[in-house]
Amino acid sequence: MPPIRIIVRGLARTPAFTAIAILSVALGIGANTAIFSLLDQVLLRMLPVKNPQDLVLFYHPGPVQGSYSSDEGGRPTFSYPMFRQLQKEQTTFTGIATARARGASLSYKNHAASGQIDNVSGNFFELLGVHAAIGRLLTEDDDRAPGERAVAVLSYAYWMSRFGGDISVLNQTLIVNGFPMTIVGVAQKGFSGEKPSNPVDAFVPVTMYKQLTPAWDGFDNRKVYWLPLLARLKPGVTRQRAETAINISYHAQIEQEAQLLSRPSPTLLQQFRAKRIILKPGEYGRGGLRDQTRLPALLLMTITALVLLIACANVANLHLARAAARAREISVRLAMGASRAQLIRQLLTEACLLSIAGGTLGLAIAYATMRGILSYLPAEDGIHSMLSPQLDPRALLFCAAISILTGFLFGLFPAVEATRPDLASSLKQQTGTASGSANLFRKILVTGQVAVSLLLLISSGLFAETLLNLRNIDLGLRTDHLLMFSVAPKLNRYSDQSAAQFFDQLSDRLAAIPGVKLVSSGLNPPVSGNGDGTNLTVPGYIPPNDDAADAEYDHVGADYFRTMGITLIAGRDFTIDDNASAPKVASVNEEFVKHFFAGQNPVGRKFAVGGGPKTVPDIEIVGVIKDAKYESMKEAPTRVFYLPNRQTTTDKDEPSHYFYLRTSIEPRAIAEEIRRTVASLDPNVPVRDLKTMQDQIDEDLVAERMLSTLTAIFAALATLLAALGLYGVLAYNIQRRTREIGIRMALGANAAKVRALVVREVAWMVLLGAAAGLTAAAAAGKAVQAVLYGVAAWDARIYAGAAIVVVLVALASAYIPARRATNVDPTVALRYE
Repeated sequence: MPPIRIIVRGLARTPAFTAIAILSVALGIGANTAIFSLLDQVLLRMLPVKNPQDLVLFYHPGPVQGSYSSDEGGRPTFSYPMFRQLQKEQTTFTGIATARARGASLSYKNHAASGQIDNVSGNFFELLGVHAAIGRLLTEDDDRAPGERAVAVLSYAYWMSRFGGDISVLNQTLIVNGFPMTIVGVAQKGFSGEKPSNPVDAFVPVTMYKQLTPAWDGFDNRKVYWLPLLARLKPGVTRQRAETAINISYHAQIEQEAQLLSRPSPTLLQQFRAKRIILKPGEYGRGGLRDQTRLPALLLMTITALVLLIACANVANLHLARAAARAREISVRLAMGASRAQLIRQLLTEACLLSIAGGTLGLAIAYATMRGILSYLPAEDGIHSMLSPQLDPRALLFCAAISILTGFLFGLFPAVEATRPDLASSLKQQTGTASGSANLFRKILVTGQVAVSLLLLISSGLFAETLLNLRNIDLGLRTDHLLMFSVAPKLNRYSDQSAAQFFDQLSDRLAAIPGVKLVSSGLNPPVSGNGDGTNLTVPGYIPPNDDAADAEYDHVGADYFRTMGITLIAGRDFTIDDNASAPKVASVNEEFVKHFFAGQNPVGRKFAVGGGPKTVPDIEIVGVIKDAKYESMKEAPTRVFYLPNRQTTTDKDEPSHYFYLRTSIEPRAIAEEIRRTVASLDPNVPVRDLKTMQDQIDEDLVAERMLSTLTAIFAALATLLAALGLYGVLAYNIQRRTREIGIRMALGANAAKVRALVVREVAWMVLLGAAAGLTAAAAAGKAVQAVLYGVAAWDARIYAGAAIVVVLVALASAYIPARRATNVDPTVALRYE
């Protein structure tokens, strides 16, 4: 085999072939590397701790009675007394720890900013095997009794971003929610908590929770569920054995808690006592982000793999065409004594060099693709904090491996085919022609390209229809000219009264900003994934089961419905007179009326929050509003009631208060004025989540937008590559059959018959490819149905439209070869070759 430099020179003598091959491979490998990097960072990366595979997470699904809070499904939170009891009685773990993430106001040297903290048990860092970058970490001495040790540990990322890595920050004071805490250390680089999608800025003892949340007092209450638990298995202990052992202690405590239930039904009591702890693997950390992103990420990985197959099929066709052109050269070398194995190695080396060059260029494409994906994600989104456009060693290794593999796989057949020892015929020919097997292989590749491109076009159509359906959903509110932001003065130790005064003053000042028409407020912004629910007592309504009396709710300000553009069907909106000294009132949506009042007029009727024999219905319904989306775009209509925030207080851990401004001008134009207005009241209260309502909608649809856009791009790329492949096969076959065409024309065949010859060749490849593509799309329908909305996976319109696009592209690809065939001069053709 000649040296690499000789092979490179040979490739340089055919720049068009080399450039097209490298670009085709680069597009496929670049897209695959980008999506692998995305998948790796979100789904495959374990927590950066010691032996993460030994970690387990605690869940105890089933009914609860009391106060329950969690940021993921599956009931992962426990009461503080139960946590301490389980921690004391367990025998199969090296320890059980807790970490409660929450938003916080972090102030250092009179400069406040919103942030995220973890309230952790003293054994948290030791259990995970996390070390200190500087100073020390929290220990069990910091966690002996509530309110005893006001100390904090910074995450490495927060230390670098806010303090510039200054070691003098040790023993300085960090004001957390208005409470001074001494910085005692910085956690190791790369570790920002046990929930990767929600990186924290600082860690504080769980026993300081009440000091940071003055209105809360749940340490001794077994009916306050707020702590997620994690543990590390002892060496040699299986997860199943540990689960069996921990449930012995758990069931003893469940019996204690069953005695605290308030008038439980027999069914509820039975279900409550039947609860058990379920241990789930904890190596990837806590949170539902992996489950939410797994299917879209795998779909994108599959789509890009198909694009790579199409690109490599084109490259294989190019190699076959080049090998045919070099048939005489190869035959001469075989005749002079070169072995077939040597020539195959040379041709495979050429293919691998082209693939590696394409992979190198693909790194730039991968980086650009990752930056494009990140541009879709809001800065505040959890997944955004996990991702980086930089390609780490795992992504680089993937790129290198896939480059070599594709070079070998798609260079092998052309190399074997080119070196078939048919010396006599090859030495007689002036130009090489492909064998029948090579031509059949090329047609099979193009047929596969048509099938894959049709599959991707159908997928693109389904995802585009899903996005269109979601965008056309009637939200029940107007998103135009609506700006929103949040503030949380209670995180700066404001009392309920002082916070209410702050909100009143802020509302007045916001209303005075030029261009602002209406101002209102609330606790849970629409389609943000946040919500609150409670059980109700409604006179005359008998719930058929324990959940039937539940409803979602929000605390909102005066003119809320008018500001949000929510239609008032009956009654009135809230006013500033609906305050603590006025009778309690509420507004309800249509679904609430259907469920509790069977379509009757509810205005003037009363209900109560909570249940029990002593509950007195004291909230009068004064308004009925049109159903509006509450937590997400895709949700079915849910029953919701609204209470005036002047009549209620909240004991939420993160008491953010959202303001909504209806404007007569572009909403973003007043963003800086809003920041100045808030700062004029209190510079230590940061503005958070400042965005338009349309931005909020786009955030809720980020997965659908990204999936639709990337699939459309990849489908267009696949279709283009398939068209090039089809054109290449037809053009080559026309050249190969020039003499045959000349004979046909000399015997009387006209241009129409010659074109029909070309079209028949196209038709067979397109028909077979379309049949395979439609079958594959129908088979894949079950997998994609979960991410679709308002469209069936077998939608006939989309299938037919995609098929028409493929046919049109095929006809366009056949145009030039067909025209070239009809222009053959029979006299010249008969002398061809």
